[in-house]
Amino acid sequence: MDERWRNIALAAVVAQIPFESRYTLLGLSNLQWTFVALVIVSITALFKNWQRLASDRLVQAAALFVAIQWLAAAYAPEFHLNAFKAAIRFTAGFLLLAIVRISTNQKWTTSVWVVASAVAAAYALTLYAGFATPWLFRTEEFYIGQTQRLSGSFEYPNTAAAYFAISLPIVWWSRFRPVFKYIFAFLLWCAIVLTFSKGGLIAVPVVVFAAALVSRSNTKAWRPAATLVAVGIAAYVVLLPVNPYLLERIKGPIVSNPIGAAYKTPWNYLQEGPNASDQIPLQIRNTGITKWRSHGWRRVAVASRWWDMETQTFVKTKPVTTDLPHDVNPGETVEFSPGFRTPSEPGRYVMVLELFSRNLDWFSQTGVKPTLIQADIQPAIPRSVGQADLSALYRAGATPGTLTAAVPRSSLWRAAVKMVRDHPWGVGPDNFRLQYGKYLGASRWDTHIYANSLYLELLSGSGVVGLAAFGFLIFSIRWRAQPVCLAIAVFLVHGLVDVFLMTTPIYFAFWILAGTDYTN
Repeated sequence: MDERWRNIALAAVVAQIPFESRYTLLGLSNLQWTFVALVIVSITALFKNWQRLASDRLVQAAALFVAIQWLAAAYAPEFHLNAFKAAIRFTAGFLLLAIVRISTNQKWTTSVWVVASAVAAAYALTLYAGFATPWLFRTEEFYIGQTQRLSGSFEYPNTAAAYFAISLPIVWWSRFRPVFKYIFAFLLWCAIVLTFSKGGLIAVPVVVFAAALVSRSNTKAWRPAATLVAVGIAAYVVLLPVNPYLLERIKGPIVSNPIGAAYKTPWNYLQEGPNASDQIPLQIRNTGITKWRSHGWRRVAVASRWWDMETQTFVKTKPVTTDLPHDVNPGETVEFSPGFRTPSEPGRYVMVLELFSRNLDWFSQTGVKPTLIQADIQPAIPRSVGQADLSALYRAGATPGTLTAAVPRSSLWRAAVKMVRDHPWGVGPDNFRLQYGKYLGASRWDTHIYANSLYLELLSGSGVVGLAAFGFLIFSIRWRAQPVCLAIAVFLVHGLVDVFLMTTPIYFAFWILAGTDYTN
């Protein structure tokens, strides 16, 4: 009975890997709570099999790697709490690996993985087409220029790309009927293409062709590898008419922006009391090549948000929205007076007024600059408007509401090398994101950015010893031309240009794959 519940719990973890909700209970997500349940039902089996696990070379290597992460956290120069949290995550991964090692029904788990990845890809494509909402998994979308990136049920596009990429070999070499494998693989490829992740797109063909190259039966190995890549090429070609921006990868950037807007207001400075309703005359010109619809599921409207100058954050109130008076064609100008409400607390603010759409979110996320209104909100002050110099706010990267341009990988890698030079034993696991800015001469930086390389992240976090321990862990895997090994290899190749060991869905996936005994 215990074994049955353990297998069910493990399958539930696998099924929820691509569906981790952003909502938590007591600080843990649905995926993490399912993992806790798995550990609870596996405690007895872990104790019964401790001798078997203790003699397992892979378990030994994983234990060594995790122990070094704890030491690196203990001796971190600062941010010890964050480093210890990362060490706990690595420990959870170790437990997951150990549970998988004693699992007796891994083939069933693999089947669950195939179905879950196919459902996740289908959902991601449906969401990308605008027929669903991402509120359960995240609050924003991401773009390359004006091209939306697919995130699906994941928080970030690169996370989605990593999961779909490592799932492709598992799907393609599964025991499912060929027709299902073709359909599932096509869906996964489409999802990877629309994430615009070069790492995920390149890692799969590199790994499957490398595996075919070293295979003893080259003729038999090349055919399925080539067919899998051909399905990916077919997916790319099929998506071209649907998403013409994919041509940018082939031809180069297009001349006309699909999304473009020019705002004009008679004033950009406001004095008014708190919690006051008001309007502002606004002229908007459609400078793109896409028609703005005033009604329907792709409607475009105007909304205002308030940026607190003191806290440098948006005020957490529902934006006031105003519909367009009519459809606006490319090159056309529309004039109307959208409404807004001032913040309830006195202070210095910037009102960010801009267009948004259901499928595109804020236009500023695609690089379209919003119109900004500087506001001094004070009680018992008469309303007055005027002109102010807001040029500093409109400089690149300084406009409230726009996504900060990504730091180049070369800069992140340079920062990681400098960290290792200053701290050969590492700055602590997961502490790169808290430290890299000062190595690049910045006073403030985005603390959600990692080293953009799995190996440099480990090197900067736990030093040469930590990276060597990870290498020992990888070499302890019994490498074969098997789907699980190919999936791990895809993860490692993609890891050259990205980091996922701190992302719950992907590090769960990695530890499950690493612990899978595909020789049985």
